[in-house]
Amino acid sequence: MSNSIPQTMKALVANEQKGSATVREVPVPQLDDNEVLIKIQYAAQNPTDWKHEAFFSPKDAIIGCDYAGTVVKLGNNLASPLQVGDKVAGWVHGGLFPNKGSYAEYAKQESDLLFKVPESISLKEASHFGCAWITALQVILYDQKNDFPPTKVDANTWYLVYGASTSVGLFAVQLAKSIGYKVVGVCSERNFDLVKSYGADEVVDYRDGAKAKEDIKRITNGGVNIGLDCISEGDSFDIALGGFKKGEKGRLNALLPPSDFAKNFDENIHCDWTLAYTVFGKAFDNPFTGGVPLPANKDERAFAVKAFAKTPEFINNGIKPNPVHDMGGLDTVKDGFEHQKSGKVSAKKITYTYA
Repeated sequence: MSNSIPQTMKALVANEQKGSATVREVPVPQLDDNEVLIKIQYAAQNPTDWKHEAFFSPKDAIIGCDYAGTVVKLGNNLASPLQVGDKVAGWVHGGLFPNKGSYAEYAKQESDLLFKVPESISLKEASHFGCAWITALQVILYDQKNDFPPTKVDANTWYLVYGASTSVGLFAVQLAKSIGYKVVGVCSERNFDLVKSYGADEVVDYRDGAKAKEDIKRITNGGVNIGLDCISEGDSFDIALGGFKKGEKGRLNALLPPSDFAKNFDENIHCDWTLAYTVFGKAFDNPFTGGVPLPANKDERAFAVKAFAKTPEFINNGIKPNPVHDMGGLDTVKDGFEHQKSGKVSAKKITYTYA
């Protein structure tokens, strides 16, 4: 790979009409304080990527969040001791800005909001430890107030992961297990073996909602008090909350805004929305709520710095990436969007190779 940095690069960029993003030449991002420039070699896909492109991204925004690649340039006043040539991975706030996005040949990121890739994992697999991974950490450790390992929870406590075969779900299963929970995962029957291989103690089929709720309560001896709904639409709130102990203090986090049903299910069960973009610690207009401004959250950024710093340790201690679905290069991203929207890819992470 050449160390020379061009003035322009190829990137998937939003056009005026929503859903019409195209690959075109744009300027390589200029660095601010505490930023490094990364030559992207692999990028992974999340539902938020195609949703931004289809509904939210303003004209000229670069799409894409997850990446892995090589540091090729250092900005001033770095908060982390990175060097040119370091292999790094993480995610950026793609889809809203003209100088951020992983579906591009280069991306910039703050030096303490990424991680150096350990030798125990390939660079391609490292590209999975972005949005979904940090979301799982944010929910289970930050929002739900658990400590980082090696601290453990009570070994008899059950944790519910609805949508356990999704990218966030597979990470949440492993993370919950790593801090001592017993895990019951809810997914389709065809993914039972996969979810168990990632650490779930028990699995439940979501297709029969009434039976799923009964199964969760039977398995957990009366229900759970804590969990994560990775789907957060359709029947997911009904099934997930139906597995909780009514009348007892509980918490369910969701990855989309809770429905009225979820908010009013039980006054003792707190249902909250986790939006991963807040970990960057910068204010932005939230497209998921009609552009309502979200203020900067310095506490969440401080948590993210710690989470990224500890990610190599998590990986070396056995946290696995998602199963890979190779899609192609930058010119196939729009095909990947259609695959995900149409449900053609299940329990795998669409991954693009630029190298």
